Amino acid sequence: SQADYFQATRGGGHGDYRTIVLGPSTVQELVDCMPLAFDLADQYQMTVLVLADGILGQMMEPIVFEKKPRRELPPKDWALTGARGREQNIVRSLWLAEGKLEDQNRKLEAKYEQIRKNEVLCEEYRLEDAEVVIVAYGVAARIARSAVNRAREEAMPVGLIRPITLWPFPTEQISRAADEFRLFLTVEMSSGQMVEDVRLAVAGKAPVLFHGRPGGGVPTVDEILDKIKQLSIPERSGQRKGN
Repeated sequence: SQADYFQATRGGGHGDYRTIVLGPSTVQELVDCMPLAFDLADQYQMTVLVLADGILGQMMEPIVFEKKPRRELPPKDWALTGARGREQNIVRSLWLAEGKLEDQNRKLEAKYEQIRKNEVLCEEYRLEDAEVVIVAYGVAARIARSAVNRAREEAMPVGLIRPITLWPFPTEQISRAADEFRLFLTVEMSSGQMVEDVRLAVAGKAPVLFHGRPGGGVPTVDEILDKIKQLSIPERSGQRKGN
C-alpha cells in the first residue's frame, strides 16, 4: 500500500538505519526487482524492501524472464561457517565501549551515502518541453503516464518523473528539474507521504501540489487531468524557467 511509504522509507524500528526501498509499477518490473533486491541486500548487507502495490499482485501481464548479468558481490567473510582452524569470528550489533557505537553509525552513514550516490533509479517521461511535472510511483505512476499522454493530446505541456527507488530517493534529479520546470504535482494512493520528499527535493524553487486517494482509492486519469486544468501555472518570463 502506498499508505505505507513512511514506514518503508523512514524505517519502523529504532536506531540510525536506512532501508533500500524499490517501488515497481508493472508486473515485469516487480519480477525484475526481486533479483535486484537480493543483490542489493547482499552487496550492502542491509534490508531491501520491494514496496509493491497490492493491485500488482492481482494483475495479469506478460513477463519475460531474462538472464541478466549479476553484480560482483563481496566475499562472505562475515559468515559463521564453523570452519576449524580459522580466527574466531563474532557477529554482533551491540557496541558498549565508549565511542564504539558512534563509530559504527558513522560507518553506516558512509555506506548509505555510497548508496545514495550509486543506486538511485528513476524514469523521466516527456519532460522535453514540460511546464508541469507529475511525480508518482508504482501503480499511481501508470495512471499518471496515461494522464500525461492525454494532456499532451490537449496541448498541455505535462511530463512525469517516476521514482523507482523510493530510498534512496531521486532528490538530485528532482532538484535539477525544479531549476527548469514551473510546477510539480505529486500523485499518490494515500493522503500524501512521498509529497514530503518531493518538497524537500524541490526546496522551494517551484510550487509542489498534491492529489491523492487514500484508503484503497485509485486516482483516475480524468481526476488527474481535471487537477492539471485547475492549476495556476506561473507565467513565463519569455523563456522556460532556467533559460
